[in-house]
Parts: sequence; structure tokens; C-alpha cells
Amino acid sequence: MSAGNKYRQADLEEQKEKPPAWALFAPGAGQCEKQGYDDWTAEEKAMWEAGQLRVKWGIGQVSIRLPMQDPVTFVALVYGYLPFVIPIWWLLWALISKLVNGAPRFFPVFGLSIAIGFALVNELIIKQVCKKVLPASITSRPPEAVCKHPGMPSGHVMNAYTLMVWCFLEAALDTMVHFEWLVMIILVLGPVPWARVYNKDHTVPQVLASAVIATIMGCIAYYIRRTHFPNHEQMWDWYSANGGWRNPYAPKL
Repeated sequence: MSAGNKYRQADLEEQKEKPPAWALFAPGAGQCEKQGYDDWTAEEKAMWEAGQLRVKWGIGQVSIRLPMQDPVTFVALVYGYLPFVIPIWWLLWALISKLVNGAPRFFPVFGLSIAIGFALVNELIIKQVCKKVLPASITSRPPEAVCKHPGMPSGHVMNAYTLMVWCFLEAALDTMVHFEWLVMIILVLGPVPWARVYNKDHTVPQVLASAVIATIMGCIAYYIRRTHFPNHEQMWDWYSANGGWRNPYAPKL
């Protein structure tokens, strides 16, 4: 065998080496880990044999399969990270407004408080109760998910829908209604449950239950803001396509 053929054969063998497992934190947490070939499903192993799947990562409990099979997969991944991106944006907004104005804007501070506070409620109370009272057939994630922790309820959906419902109520019940903001809120956060199911990180019952609980949490957040922190500026007071439409049903608080 010529030297060139030996090198080509070695390259093929290297390409066919089964992906090993690696985890920055606890394996199965899905926070920052590469899932090993042995934990893949039979369908995923067949895709690897066919050259359609090379590696599986779990970053922030979002499963990333490379190479991506289609543009819809990329869209689902983006929506999977929006529950993180928006609180980070609010944190930066609060810090920048603190530096520029001497005090942080109320809206991002309150929104960040909602995201952190209700995330703690979910992780420390709701998720623990679900693990104890619900069977594994309901709490277990799909076998394709890199994260193996119980998935009832979905933290991503809980955070996204709590913020979505709160923001939607703020925009819909404000003195001046800006319809472009209502549409934007739904478009940005509404598809998160679909994305979690499409990416095979959660089941349909898990995201539906999460959306219902989060809707209640979002209503509570709106009530707290209206009753305890009234008369604060909103995002649409600074950035809007027009002056908005006067809302005759706006709460008088």
C-alpha cells in the first residue's frame, strides 16, 4: 500500500472514530457537555453511520446536533436560547442606564427580578414537587435530549411564558396601546414551547404544563407591578412606531 493510501485510510478511520463523552460539569446535566456515542439513540447512531450526524452537544440544556439538518433546526435553537438572551439584555440595559443616568431603568430591573425570582420558584419548589409526585414517564425528557434531568416543567418555557404574559399584559393594558409591541412580544417568546419539542429537549405535556403555570406567574408579576410599583415608564414609551391608541379599558391604579 502506498504512503498516500495509508494516510487516506488513516483519515477515514479517524473520521469513523465514535464521538467520546465530555462534560465540563456533571454528565447528563446538559449545561456544557458533549454526549458520547454510547448514549445516542439507535436512529442517531444510524445517522452517524450515514454521515448525517457528527456530534451532539448540550449547552444550557439545549441539545445541539451537528451538522444541522435544516434551517428550521437553527430557528428552534435560537428560540431555545431566547429565555437566556432576554434577561441578559435586561441586565446590560440596567447596568448601562445606571452608568448613564445614575440610576437603572425600572423596566429591565423588574423584568430581571421576575426572571430570577420565578426561575428559583420553578427549580426549588415546582420541579421538586413534580419529581416526587409524578411518574418518570411524565417527567423524563425525550431519549434524544442531551440533558437527562427531569423535564417537568420546562424551565425555558416557564421563563419565556412568564415574561411573555407579563410584558403582554403591560402592553395591552397600558394607557396607550402599541400593537406592534403586542405582535413583537408574541413572535419573540410565543414559539419557545414549539422549539423545545422540535429540538427534542422536552415532551408536549411538559411544555403545555409549563405554559399554563407560567401564564399564572405572568399574571401575578403584572399584578405585583401594577399594585406595588405603579407609574413607571415602559419600553414602548421610548421605542414605538407611532403614538399608539388610547385604551379606554386601562386599569385606573
